[in-house]
Amino acid sequence: MRLLVVDDDSPSRYLLESVFSARGHQVDSAADGRDALDKARLNPPDMVITDILMPRMDGYRLCIEWHEDARLSGIPFVFYTATYVEDADESFALTLGADAFLRKPMDSPSLVHAIEDIQRSRRPGRRSGRAKASDETGVLREYNDRLVSKLEKKVAHLQAANAELRTAIELLTDEVGVKDTLIRRLNEELAARESTR
Repeated sequence: MRLLVVDDDSPSRYLLESVFSARGHQVDSAADGRDALDKARLNPPDMVITDILMPRMDGYRLCIEWHEDARLSGIPFVFYTATYVEDADESFALTLGADAFLRKPMDSPSLVHAIEDIQRSRRPGRRSGRAKASDETGVLREYNDRLVSKLEKKVAHLQAANAELRTAIELLTDEVGVKDTLIRRLNEELAARESTR
């Protein structure tokens, strides 16, 4: 099977390339959805395995555009993500036409087994069940909600990390101040001893 692995994290991409190549599969890779679409349109794979959170074009947008392309829409589409892991994220992915939604990390044998099972169970020529064009507004609204939700969580996480960093900086500043005072006193004592000699 020829796979297209899509992930902006190069170590993750390399790991997937290695795991599937070792199993005898051909693997091409892309760093984001835009790159993946370009490569797939030139040489369609047997399956795409993609992360969701990526620059330029995320996995959700890739799934939407993938299913709008007549040459690609019948090719199995699998999400493999560590960031979007909630049930609502999975439900939305399946609404967009994904064949599977896998959560990172999976051990290599389980991941390979899952991907090969998806390929075996896929009927030739089957189109994924994507939302109809009449539902496009709802799909876009849900897409926006998923992104906003994820961004809000990232902002909250960053704010908490910044608060911890500020506290650590304050503690370090206090510690440096105490050490500076000790060093100044030691220097004064040494200077006093030197002057009494």
